[in-house]
Amino acid sequence: MVLLDGDARTRPRSHATLRVHFGIVRPFIECWAATRGHLREITSGDVDTVPELLRGHRRYNAIMALRSLFRFAKRRGLTFADPTRHLTGGRGAGRTVLPMTAEEIRAAGQAAVTPAQRLAIALAAVHAARPQAIRELTLDDIDLPSRRITLAGHRQRLGELTRHALLAWLGYRRATWPDTANRHVLVSHISALGTRPVSPDYLDKHQLHGISLEHIRRDRILQEALATGADPLHLALVFNIDHTNAMAYANAARNLLSSPAEQAPSRRPE
Repeated sequence: MVLLDGDARTRPRSHATLRVHFGIVRPFIECWAATRGHLREITSGDVDTVPELLRGHRRYNAIMALRSLFRFAKRRGLTFADPTRHLTGGRGAGRTVLPMTAEEIRAAGQAAVTPAQRLAIALAAVHAARPQAIRELTLDDIDLPSRRITLAGHRQRLGELTRHALLAWLGYRRATWPDTANRHVLVSHISALGTRPVSPDYLDKHQLHGISLEHIRRDRILQEALATGADPLHLALVFNIDHTNAMAYANAARNLLSSPAEQAPSRRPE
């Protein structure tokens, strides 16, 4: 509840953060509950098993969620010490990027049933659009005759998959809210009454079998890196990302390409 509402020392977090933290921590708490009766009984050794079971962004998220939990418990006097203090999981660790599995891709595709879901996934999977860029996309950013789209100020070719998803959504949007003055591409029952973009919670609902749009976006960039020889300059130009992120994806791709045991799984044909 402190994550959700905040307190004198903690700012409120988004519903997405709450779901991620709780979803990650819950299995470990349930496991510890079999032999422990209180959080103060959890030791550093118990916590050390968490990173060993996870990799990439899942490892990073797990460490961040556990740190958040035990910092809160220590502040409230629920524990005497913080067993997560020794864990290393900064941004550097979080940059370990792994491709989506075939099962994840299949699950996301099958779960995308609404026009809004299909458009959001297309923007993330084809154009590597961030959730904020998807929310802030306006009708003026779409040039259907020239097949161009501008995302976060970056003009690029409108992919065929995105074009079909966009036309389907615009048809639904026109039929549902024909008189709205909102110029944003994505609108909801609430935002259609004004001019602001949909809220972050609107896209948070498009978590497909636990796969977020951000996860799909990262996979798109990684696949481009794998297909183009891990060239960071190419990634920076195509996806309009800074050199630090471009290098992180390029290094991740090089690691995958150089390690036979971690080759990217086979992809569906384009």
